[in-house]
Amino acid sequence: MKFVQNRVNELFDEFVRIRRRFHQKPELGWKEFETTRLITEKLTEWGIEVEDFGLKAGASALIRGAYPGATIAVRGDIDALPMQEESGLAFASENPGVCHACGHDIHATFALFCARILHENRDKLHGNVRILFQPAEEKGDGAKGMIEHGVLTREPKPERIIGAHVDCDMPAGTIGLIKGPSAAGMDQFEVTVHGFGGHSSRPQNFIDPILSAATLIAQLNMLVSREISPFESSVLSVCQIHGGTANNVVPETVTFGCSLRSFTPEVRKTMLDAIERTCKLHCESMRTRAEVKFLSGTAPLVHDEKMVDEIAEAARETIGEEKIIKMKHPRSGSDDFAEYLSSIPGVRFRVGSANDQPETKVGAHNPRVVFDEESLRVATVVICQYIFNLLR
Repeated sequence: MKFVQNRVNELFDEFVRIRRRFHQKPELGWKEFETTRLITEKLTEWGIEVEDFGLKAGASALIRGAYPGATIAVRGDIDALPMQEESGLAFASENPGVCHACGHDIHATFALFCARILHENRDKLHGNVRILFQPAEEKGDGAKGMIEHGVLTREPKPERIIGAHVDCDMPAGTIGLIKGPSAAGMDQFEVTVHGFGGHSSRPQNFIDPILSAATLIAQLNMLVSREISPFESSVLSVCQIHGGTANNVVPETVTFGCSLRSFTPEVRKTMLDAIERTCKLHCESMRTRAEVKFLSGTAPLVHDEKMVDEIAEAARETIGEEKIIKMKHPRSGSDDFAEYLSSIPGVRFRVGSANDQPETKVGAHNPRVVFDEESLRVATVVICQYIFNLLR
């Protein structure tokens, strides 16, 4: 299907301009109002059906094929990060303290690009495609919000979902694929240790929450090595701690915040159970009390193996076998794309975005990062080819 590559190449410069417009106007999760307006404006201009799911931020487009068949969903996340851009690009962020350092401007654009190509060729489709422009991925609840608004349950219901993410560790022009776990699940939690405050000179009169918290943190850091098989993996990090107001006053409470990464649902459950149990019992042994609050969570992202093979075939047909990188290990970052996979099978493949310039290799979430725009072309051709292969 050479027409896919040909049309992508014809439209590429137009979509680069759209991407740069997104990049200049970044918006944080659930506040992507201007981004959503531009998306719906372009979809309407091209005659593509915009679905109303009651979302104030985020959008959905439906391409109805000429023939009956399955429905496939495509997800592009659209939100930015709360950080100041330092890339020096001519089209750098115009919004102070907000920038697209994770590449979601490219994701939003390839979703639009796919909508355009698929709509123009809907006479070839035996089935439908729902394109999701998802808000608030960085907040971890954007996918849940879209699911709650019915994007997976309204007819025609998607039977599978595909997405992509730029990757600064891979050269532009390539994609990365892995079967099974692809990205870590992420859970944030906060522990408050309650003691009994007092004068620092009288240890017999106070119950020390600082010592209790300190030894508890040491205990938590042992959990991975003693709760998880050596053939599995998990990462538990204590990232902040707060307690006390003076050098001679023992406080009533100490609070610390943590994040947990896990790659399978089983490991995730084991660790969450162990965290709660350890906090409770350790603090009891020191006459303090632990209050554990789980703040937010994203499931591990586990790919459908058959879909990985199908995407590899689409990539062979478009960018070539030599451009497919078989990833040895999942990434330890997280993505709420995993929420869709609790209902339908899916894959979110990696798209190389690095070139010879050092700023393309510094990694996502860095204020100086630059993404090679060839990643936009590659994501679009592979996704479109995959859909045409399945719905022909």
